[in-house]
Formats: sequence, structure tokens, C-alpha cells
Amino acid sequence: MDVVVTLASIKSAGTWMLSDRLGRPLGTITEASPSLFVVDAPRDSRLAGMATANFPSLDDAMTAIARHMKGECQLSSGDD
Repeated sequence: MDVVVTLASIKSAGTWMLSDRLGRPLGTITEASPSLFVVDAPRDSRLAGMATANFPSLDDAMTAIARHMKGECQLSSGDD
């Protein structure tokens, strides 16, 4: 399943919303510090089974999500 990563809002810089291509929410990625990105997924989300939730970069978190979901994980076009 492909995952789209969208910056939550300007007010909550450092938080990205995760959704599938149909817009269904899957969880969030939060930048806790410049070298700590945390994936948080509700228990009923397909992301809930990820082995680890802490990553050193946004790219590393997205790579792990893509691997877990057996698809792609991409920033939405407005988050470059």
C-alpha cells in the first residue's frame, strides 16, 4: 500500500500526516529533535505493527514505512 506524507500545518511544523492514496489516515511522523523522527500510528492502522518507531531522519522513517507497507512512501507535492 502506498503512503502519502503531508506536512500537518505551519502551526505544527515538524509534524507530518500519513495517509493512503485514498486519503485514509494512517498516523503521523513527528520531529522530536533534529535527529529523532517518531512514527505514531493508531492500533487499528496498518502501520501499528512497525518494529521500531524512532528514526534519525524523515527519509529513514519514510523508507521504513514503505518497507513495512510493501509500497511507496512519498511526500505530497506541496512538501518538497
